[in-house]
Amino acid sequence: MRASLRKAHVSGAERLIDGACLKEVLEEMLRRALASYALPDEIRISADTVLPDSIACIRSLDVKTRIFSTIDAAHRAAKEILGANGISPVAIENARRLLQSGPTPEGTNMRGAMIIDALTGERIEPDIRRGVRVSRIDYTQEARMLLKNRLTEFGIYHERVIDALAIASKVIHRNETVAELCCSDNPDYTTGYVASKKSGYVRLAPVKEEGSLRGGRAFFVDARNLHLGSYIDYLEKQPVIIDRIGDICEPLT
Repeated sequence: MRASLRKAHVSGAERLIDGACLKEVLEEMLRRALASYALPDEIRISADTVLPDSIACIRSLDVKTRIFSTIDAAHRAAKEILGANGISPVAIENARRLLQSGPTPEGTNMRGAMIIDALTGERIEPDIRRGVRVSRIDYTQEARMLLKNRLTEFGIYHERVIDALAIASKVIHRNETVAELCCSDNPDYTTGYVASKKSGYVRLAPVKEEGSLRGGRAFFVDARNLHLGSYIDYLEKQPVIIDRIGDICEPLT
C-alpha cells in the first residue's frame, strides 16, 4: 500500500500473507492509509502472488531502546554505534547531511533508501531520486503476536516499530550490509534507529523535532564485496518471513 498527498509519500505498508486473509488485510491497509498524519489524495493497493518455496525465513534483530534528553545526544549515540560497526566518519557525515537536507537533488525525501559505501561515503544506488525500496517482508502470525506482546510489555509498542524492525532485519541479514541508519519522515514520530548484526536494532529518541517531515534510510555496505544488481534484487524482490523473534531489551534512559 502507498498513500500520497500531492505526489508526496505519506504512508506505506506491506504484508506477506496467505490468500485466505486477503480481504481482511486489504481492509487493514486502507484503514492505515486513511489514518495517516495527512489525509491522502491517492491510495494505491496492489497484490502479487509469491511462491511459498521462494520464501526465506529469518530471525528478527534484537531490539534495544535508548532515550535521550536532547536530539544532539541521540545523534552522538548514532554516530558512536555506526563507528563501532566500521562505518567511516565521512560516510556517517554524508548520510547524516543527506537525511537532514533531503537526499534527492531537489532536497526532498525519497520513497526508497540510499545505498552508501561504508568506507568512502559515496552513494551507489542507481536512481538517487527513487532510492531502493525494501519489499516482500513480513512475520508469521505467531511471531507478529509474540513481538507485539513483548514490545507492549516494555511500553514501546508501535506499529511503526514492527514494520521498521522487519525491514531492518531483512536488510541486515544480507552479508554485504554493514549497518543501517533511519529517521522516520512522519512528522509525529521522532524516534530513529541504527541497525547492524553486532548492535542489533537500536531505537534512538528523539532524533528530530516533532513536526519535521525530514527522514529516510541509509544502507551502509561493504562495496568491496558487493554485486549491486543482486543486492538490490534481494532487497526489492526476495520474499522473507520472520519466524523467530530476537531479544527485546528494557529501554535505557
